[in-house]
Amino acid sequence: MPLVYAEDENRIHTLQHDVDTLRAIVQVLTTENKLYKTEMELMTEKMRQLESKFDRELSGQKHEDKRLLITDQPTVSASHHVAFYTQLTKTLHLATQQMVVFDHIELNHGNGYSSLDGEFVCTLQGTYVLTWTITCSDNTAIETELVVNGIVKGHIFTDAGNHADYETNSGTAVLDLKVGDRVWIRVGHVYHGQIVGTGLGSSTFSGFLVNNQSL
Repeated sequence: MPLVYAEDENRIHTLQHDVDTLRAIVQVLTTENKLYKTEMELMTEKMRQLESKFDRELSGQKHEDKRLLITDQPTVSASHHVAFYTQLTKTLHLATQQMVVFDHIELNHGNGYSSLDGEFVCTLQGTYVLTWTITCSDNTAIETELVVNGIVKGHIFTDAGNHADYETNSGTAVLDLKVGDRVWIRVGHVYHGQIVGTGLGSSTFSGFLVNNQSL
C-alpha cells in the first residue's frame, strides 16, 4: 500500500476515534442534562409546595392573630362581674352604731352580699360605686354611715323631724376596694325614730364594680 494511503487511513481512524469519543461525551452530557432537568423539575415542584405551605401557614397565622386580637380584649365576663342590689322589707328600730341589715336580695352577682349580716365582701379588686337609700317615718331624724372595714367613708341625714311626713335620702360613694374588704351601712350618732322598709325601694343598699383591677 502506498505511504500516502496509509497516512490517510491513520488520520481517518484517528478522526473516527475522536468522533466516537465526542459522541460518547455528548451521550453522557445528554444523560446528565436529563438528570439535571429531572432534578430541577423536582426541586421546582418542591419549592412550589413549600411556597404553598408557607402561604397557608401565613394566612392561618394572620387569622389566629386577628382572633386573638378580638378575643383578648378585656371584657367583663360573668366571673368578672360584681353587682348587688338589696332592699329592706321591714321597719327597723335600731340603736346608734348598729348595722342596718337589708334582708331582701334582688341582685347579687359575685355573691358578695350576705343578707344574714348585711355586709358586702369584696371578691374582686377594683373601683366600685356604692349607694344607699334610707327612708324614715314622721317626725324622725336618722344619720346613716357607709363603713369600710370599720372606717366611715360617707354619711347622710334623713330628716323628717319637723313635719308629719316620710323623708327619703340617698348617698353615693366611689371607692377602690381590695379583696376581703367589708362594706356595710350602720346608724350614725343621730337616731331618733325608725328606718322604714317596705320592700318597694324605700330603703336600699347596692353597689357594682366599674373597673376590675385584677385583670
